[in-house]
Amino acid sequence: MNALTFSISAVALMVAAALPAFAQSPSLLDTSRALREEMRAAAQIEDFETARRLNAAALSIQPGHSALLNNAVLLAGFAGDAQGQFEALEALAGAGLSYDLDGAVRNLAELEAADPQRVAALRAAFDANAAPVGEARLVASPPLGDALIEALAVDNETERLYLGGVAERRIYRVEPFAPTDFEVFAGEDEPIGSIFGLAADRRNGRLYAVEGVAPQTPLGDGEAPGTALLAFDLETGELIERYTIEGAVRMGDLTVRDGVVFVSDADAGRIYRLNGPRAELELYAEDDRFASLQGLAQARGALWVVDYALGLWRIDPVTRHAHLQPSPDSASLIGLDGLVADRLGRLFVVRNGAGPVGVFELMFDAQSQFVGMEPVLTGDDRIGEPTTLRVSDGRLFVNADAPWDQFPEDGTRPEGPRRTPQILAVPIP
Repeated sequence: MNALTFSISAVALMVAAALPAFAQSPSLLDTSRALREEMRAAAQIEDFETARRLNAAALSIQPGHSALLNNAVLLAGFAGDAQGQFEALEALAGAGLSYDLDGAVRNLAELEAADPQRVAALRAAFDANAAPVGEARLVASPPLGDALIEALAVDNETERLYLGGVAERRIYRVEPFAPTDFEVFAGEDEPIGSIFGLAADRRNGRLYAVEGVAPQTPLGDGEAPGTALLAFDLETGELIERYTIEGAVRMGDLTVRDGVVFVSDADAGRIYRLNGPRAELELYAEDDRFASLQGLAQARGALWVVDYALGLWRIDPVTRHAHLQPSPDSASLIGLDGLVADRLGRLFVVRNGAGPVGVFELMFDAQSQFVGMEPVLTGDDRIGEPTTLRVSDGRLFVNADAPWDQFPEDGTRPEGPRRTPQILAVPIP
């Protein structure tokens, strides 16, 4: 048995040994975290074989996880297992991930001496994974460096852009003829929370937004944190409705089609639905396995939701049961954020949790089973931490850089100026 394969029964045994006592059944992410803690403890006492087995068990829960694959490389090296190092490196390369071979592998010279052709093949694969793909046009860069822009929406009819701020608790509107200017659309006269998701509903003349609180949210004295789905008049910015639901923790993203809104709750492990403007917000799906739900999209007869820690979920429209898509060796589904579907039902996703970061198309077979990812836009110097993705008129619009690294939780400011939003548009291939 190598360090990258692990049977289900073996995983169960390792989990039972590694997990502390939980009040209820641990989630998949809790299980992986516990295994990683035990792995680190084993590595510290140089029990590298046990550490490798624990790391492999965590990888069986989070396949394609770049840090766990890197652990496999390091632990095999500590154990003196060159074959195990090669297998872990080839798994990283095969998953389409970028990797600093020279900087990360301390015994690379030994591997090159053992099998120079295999190392050369790895170099070529990692170079290919990191090669830039696609061309994008900058469509807006308003001076909103202090706002921490996370969310983006596009009005398909006017191509106006709507940007949601976390640190300034505002929604801004950018006209297509004035891409370096902005106006405050909402949040100036009537307070709103930090905005984590936006979606335009031209059919009903609404802009939907999800508000919540993060450590970077400026709260006034005595102001209580909360989360809600907001509906604004798409033209005037008037707040029409604030939809709340019991048990919500932090709504994180949303999608709207034909007047129906779906909302993910990243911290509660839930999905909500607003079945039309006059409906009430209802619980649509809830699953203890959900770890960190992000973007959503309706396509291929189902609702699809990305999970930052675990991958891609398909929600059955009849049973509302969640099915985690198997991750093939050729793709990593860890670290995904924004998700959108085009008119043909093709799904596009933002990845910012593993390199290369950028925009990818999710590929499916005839039975709608996930089979891989194809890069659409990567290697562009304007891409920092991409987040939201929207589609309009045959183009993908992406918020290419939400500068969370310049907004530390303790409120300190960076030495230099904060980066301004970069909204890019790339033709759908």
